[in-house]
Amino acid sequence: QKIAVNESPNGIPLIFGRDVIHGHRTAYPNALASACSFNAELTEKCYRNVAKEAVNDYIHWTFSPMIDLGRDPRWGRIVEGPGEDPYLGAVMAESMVKGFQGDDLSNPDSLVACAKHYIGYGASEGGRDYHRTEISDYSLYNYYVPAYRAAFDAGCGTAMSSFNDINGQPVTSSKKYLTDIL
Repeated sequence: QKIAVNESPNGIPLIFGRDVIHGHRTAYPNALASACSFNAELTEKCYRNVAKEAVNDYIHWTFSPMIDLGRDPRWGRIVEGPGEDPYLGAVMAESMVKGFQGDDLSNPDSLVACAKHYIGYGASEGGRDYHRTEISDYSLYNYYVPAYRAAFDAGCGTAMSSFNDINGQPVTSSKKYLTDIL
């Protein structure tokens, strides 16, 4: 950090991020298994422990939780998210974010969470990764948005955009999805 801040042209400190999806040194149940427990309190405790382990290795940011709504079992990443129910997905998203970030992001044992893959990635046509999606506004707001809303209501620090398009509009270049809704 001293070199980054004092000797680099811009003086910007480094942030170290890692994909600690369901564990760092200790492996906990993945998001789908955690959701199957219907135990948000235990899930939060697991993610709290993940955060404590990760920050001990100087990791400040995680590319997790993955809270995509997944309804097609052919999708290869379905096990990474909390499943097909929007309510349960929202409850799990909140508990994961609270676990990672704790009560105060300035605490040394807090890890900045990243809600991913915003939004609709789990709706990829035919279960194919990095594929197109067709999502009506009704479905978007009632099925796909709730987990992200819960994550950000819980204070989630960052978001990762999804790799898909929705109704022909790539999410990564969409003012509607990344600015207006998010």
